[in-house]
This record gives sequence, structure tokens and C-alpha cells, in this order.
Amino acid sequence: MTPMYKLFNIQFFAISGQTTENFPNEIRDFYDRVALRKAVPLITFRKWGQKRPLPRNKGEVIRFKRWGSLAPALTPLTEGVTPVGNKLDYTEITAQIKQYGDWIPVTDRVLMTAIDPFLTEASEQLGEQEGETHDILMRNDLLAGSNVMYANNVAGRDSVVAKISTSDLDVAIRTLKLANTPRIAKQVSATTNYNTTPIRAGYIAVIHPYMSNDVEALTGFVPVEKYPSNSGVIEGEIGSYKGIRFVETTQAMCYEGLGGSSTSVKNTAGKADVYPVLIFGEDAYGEVPLSGANHGIIIKVHGDSDRSDTSDPLNQRGSAGWKTMWTGKILNDAWIIRLECAVSK
Repeated sequence: MTPMYKLFNIQFFAISGQTTENFPNEIRDFYDRVALRKAVPLITFRKWGQKRPLPRNKGEVIRFKRWGSLAPALTPLTEGVTPVGNKLDYTEITAQIKQYGDWIPVTDRVLMTAIDPFLTEASEQLGEQEGETHDILMRNDLLAGSNVMYANNVAGRDSVVAKISTSDLDVAIRTLKLANTPRIAKQVSATTNYNTTPIRAGYIAVIHPYMSNDVEALTGFVPVEKYPSNSGVIEGEIGSYKGIRFVETTQAMCYEGLGGSSTSVKNTAGKADVYPVLIFGEDAYGEVPLSGANHGIIIKVHGDSDRSDTSDPLNQRGSAGWKTMWTGKILNDAWIIRLECAVSK
């Protein structure tokens, strides 16, 4: 009878032919939860994407629907006459599902009873890697959008030397409004609390922490500590300006040294570093969510009685890893703006 304990050690060397997965379900579920706890705090760009679960056995193409709007019904009804009626129009947007994953080896050098602390740490690290991977993949998809502005209205990224400004943000807000972009953030109502400000529902702007000081210096900026209530504050949110709520993350992109010539802003070799701000509304983009059907930690261990793997005759090797099927996609370019700016030193 195979004993309840397994022997492991985390080391980095080549492993092949791992085929046995003999953890009980409750232990596998534990490691999935550990990995997810590490992955969730890193999700920033993925927070507001429209979720489209991946159906089983339906191929590798996911289909999003971008619904149109019904025109106003301005013609008066005729008494007793049923109008012709209307129909809902939509545009189908497809995206190719891709598989991502990674793993680390484990060996039989460290005693494990039930739930092993080394595998717990491995699961946490793998979960953190998985969260960061998908957040960056989503960020990269959003950065590929065609709706772009450059600070101070210059012609392109290679001319950017200006920091974020209220005039640029006002243009971005107006552009999103004219495109009938639906707002995301719920309104925070004013209270009788001292020195609080009512915050309207608005759009989300994801920024790099390097830009936070410039944003906080904007005239009309309201920091989160002046919100009337902490309820509804978004993780990573620093404050708001008019219809935009700013959320910072270290996953935000920086194009080092790709701006115009300037040493008065943060720069690389005399060329401004350019930081894109992604400003968007609801349903601007979508993704396949991480779920049990397409995501999970995979832990493989050989029991003492396992004879199936001839490449590991002494049952010394196992593995811990993760694997997902995922994709992200911009659904409406008009509802997401990329504003590229320089930042203060």
C-alpha cells in the first residue's frame, strides 16, 4: 500500500515523461486556491473586460458580440396599425484562443505530509506568475488599439515631451462621451463627512506609478482620501478627475527613450520615456476568464508503487505547474483611448 506521505524538493533541472497525477481532489483544490489567491491581486487590466467563458469542445475561436443601438422611434403610431418593428443589430468579433503555462520540477528529497509547505510556496509562485502573465497579455492587447492621443497634441510618440494635462484629459473625456461610451465606475454619493467631494460615475484610467505625482498635481484632481466613502474605491485607485478614475499598477507600460528630446522629464539618453494611459469605458474589451474549465494548477507525484514511468525508475521526480486557454480582445476601439505622455523625474 502506498504511504500517505510523498517526498519532494524543489530543484531546477530537466524533467520528461511525467504522467502520474495522484493527489486527492481536496489537496489539488487547495493548491488551486493558493495559486488563485496570488494571481487575483495582480489582475488590473483584466478587471473590466467583458467575460466570455470558453465553451467545451467548440474549437479555438471565441466570439464576442458588439451590439448596435436602436434608432429613436420618432414616427407617431397610426391608430389600429401595428408598426413594422425593428431588430437588434450586432457585430461579431472573433479571437483565437491560445494556451499558456509553465512548470517547475520537484523531487523526493523533502518530506511532505498531506499539504506540503514547499509545494504551497511553489503554487503561490506559479499563481503569481500566471496572474502577471495574463495581466500583461491583456495590457498588450489594449495597447494595440488605434484610438491614440499624444500629450500636448504632438504628431507621434517620438515627439512626446509633455506631461499629462487637464486639457488632454478634457479632450479624451469629450471623445468618449461623443462615442456614447458607457461609464464603469459607480457613483459615490456625497455625505456630511468633513471635506468630502461627490464623485460621478465615469471612465477608468490605468497609469504607471511614475505618473501618479503628475496626476495628483492636476487642477481639479480629487484624491481617494477625500471621497465621501471608502466603499466602492477600486483597488489601486488614487483619485479622480472629472469623469475619470485613476488606477495605478506597476504592470503599466513604459516606452523608454522613445519620446522627443528632453532632459526636463524622465528620460533615457536624453529622449523622453513615454508612458501610455489607457482610458476606457464598459465593454471596451473582453477576455476569456480563468475558470475551472480552462485553468488550474497541475501537480504530479509518483507513488512508491507506480511502475508506469520508465524514465523515472526510482520515482524521484514530479512537477508543479499551471496551464490555461486564454485570449483578450478590444471590442470597440472608440471606447478606449491610449494617451501617451512623459512624466516628471
